[in-house]
Amino acid sequence: MGTHKTRTTSYHPQSDGMVERFNQTLERYLAKVVEKRQRDWDRHIQPFLLSYRSAVHESTSVTPAFANFGRELRLPADLITGIPPDAPRSITDYANDLRIKMNDIYEHVRQTGQQTSEKMKTRYDRKINNKGFDEGSLVWLHNPVRSKGKSPKLQAKWDGP
Repeated sequence: MGTHKTRTTSYHPQSDGMVERFNQTLERYLAKVVEKRQRDWDRHIQPFLLSYRSAVHESTSVTPAFANFGRELRLPADLITGIPPDAPRSITDYANDLRIKMNDIYEHVRQTGQQTSEKMKTRYDRKINNKGFDEGSLVWLHNPVRSKGKSPKLQAKWDGP
């Protein structure tokens, strides 16, 4: 498949940006669904991962499952609606088709990622301003109050508006 292992430095999160970005997404989700005592966070990880892997991402326009495996996940709803079975073929044909398909997917993801990056830069540059806020404007207040006995990562950090 031509995959290569990358190495990162331990305890140096800047060297592993994609993983840290995913961890931030996971923390935001868990902060919304855990109960007040925060003892059930581990029960929410599997449903989150299923939804994350089967949702189309804006930056790539494909699901992570499709980008990794070359096919969509079979979801519980597929048991009800049914899905057409895969056509039987030899292992060699399957491997060749998969290699071609994965190369096409990776090329598509690279192109879409580059376009998304350029679009985000343009949008960011357009929104830069020094106007500030008007009196009486509704705003979100960053309020990182920490409650004793709770994980700071899973607490709400913003109040308002």
